[in-house]
Amino acid sequence: MYPQKHQLDSRVLIVDDMASTRGLIKDMLRELGFTNVSMARNGREALNKIQVEETDLVISDQLMDDMTGTELLEALRKDPRMADIPFIMVSAVRDAPAIDSALDLGVDDYIAKPISMGLLQRKIADVFRRRSATV
Repeated sequence: MYPQKHQLDSRVLIVDDMASTRGLIKDMLRELGFTNVSMARNGREALNKIQVEETDLVISDQLMDDMTGTELLEALRKDPRMADIPFIMVSAVRDAPAIDSALDLGVDDYIAKPISMGLLQRKIADVFRRRSATV
């Protein structure tokens, strides 16, 4: 399952405290055809970017300094202007309570590291498909 052509124009924000992971996900997105990709080092930087730049999808690590991915998700879901931004959590955390917490906060999908391009592609397509079905 591939993202639709119009979805490839989506503005995607990658949030991760590790430059190598940000670069890896950006490279995967570019290979999938996404052209409008920006990055942030933590949730606080991401929140600042989202407040001034239109964002169509957030792909965020869960555990980061300053503001975690979970705290970013919570901030977005509480703000009516940003509550509907699709959010995919990426994390090395695989325990049920952490995943359940993200789901309770309204994460659209959850990917356990290590991340593969095929899995990322399917998750993005699924999120966009579910979101378009509810519009």
